[in-house]
Amino acid sequence: MPAHDALPSSAPIENWPTVSPAETSWFWALLLGISMFVGGLLALVIASTSVVLPYDETFSGLTRAQLAAINDRLLYFMAHDRVSLAGTMIAVGVLYVQLAFFGIRRGRCWARVTVLVSAFAGFGSFFLFLGFGYFDPFHAFVTAILFPLLLLALHGMLSPPSPQASPSPRHRGRGGQALLVIQGGLLLTAGLVISHIGITSVFVPEDLEFMRTSAGALASASPRLLPLIAHDRASFGGMLVSVGLSVLLASLWGWREGSAWLWWTLLIAGTAGYVPAIVVHLVVGYTNHWHLAPAFGGYALLLVGLAVSYPYLCRSRTAG
Repeated sequence: MPAHDALPSSAPIENWPTVSPAETSWFWALLLGISMFVGGLLALVIASTSVVLPYDETFSGLTRAQLAAINDRLLYFMAHDRVSLAGTMIAVGVLYVQLAFFGIRRGRCWARVTVLVSAFAGFGSFFLFLGFGYFDPFHAFVTAILFPLLLLALHGMLSPPSPQASPSPRHRGRGGQALLVIQGGLLLTAGLVISHIGITSVFVPEDLEFMRTSAGALASASPRLLPLIAHDRASFGGMLVSVGLSVLLASLWGWREGSAWLWWTLLIAGTAGYVPAIVVHLVVGYTNHWHLAPAFGGYALLLVGLAVSYPYLCRSRTAG
């Protein structure tokens, strides 16, 4: 940890050294968030149009047309995975940008820890390829470009703390906080489960029912087809882990009366993650009720938690 961080949080602000943004943790965390957000938007465009990229075709040995010929619902299934992944990338980007600007920039150590824990978990999920067998060169390139931003955020100086509200009595705002903590825990658990599926069975029964096929039939078309699909699943799981950790830790540590920025952060990030996943299922016709229940239930839980939290987080004039 830099020597600057040795200054106690109670030290007068005038005693903190004047530094350029490039020396601060919040600046690099902000760039990391912006990069994830832009990357998520690009991934959303690709997943909604061509679905596969040239290196996917090279790895599988199959063109887009050949993939469509194997199974008339295969590209729809891949699109549903990739749109869902793009939504979680956008959500992570929103969370990091907001935590950097409204948290780390204001000297909130909890916000920096949240970004660091979440991001290290997300980057660590890259190595899930050891389980599913597809080394995605573009994924590796993006990881190599973005990981230094995380290291710079780790090394950078924490800004001097600005005033914030004291924790309120235990009975105030705790209901909404509990719901959002549960939300984060459920997202984290879902991410771990989906990551495990991605490096093991790849599919759940509802997936194969939607495509009206079997894993064996897909594998017989190309031995590299299942690793290609598994890559999307495991990557989605890894991003869900990052989102879950961010929501969980922010709801645990950042809960202060009047912190409207946190309320809006959770709303925007949650909507960015849930809505694309729900919409793409409806568009491609993957409408199995059991399969969609977690997405609808999770989004409903988020909205209820935010509704209950609104008077506490948004209607106070206390600084957040």
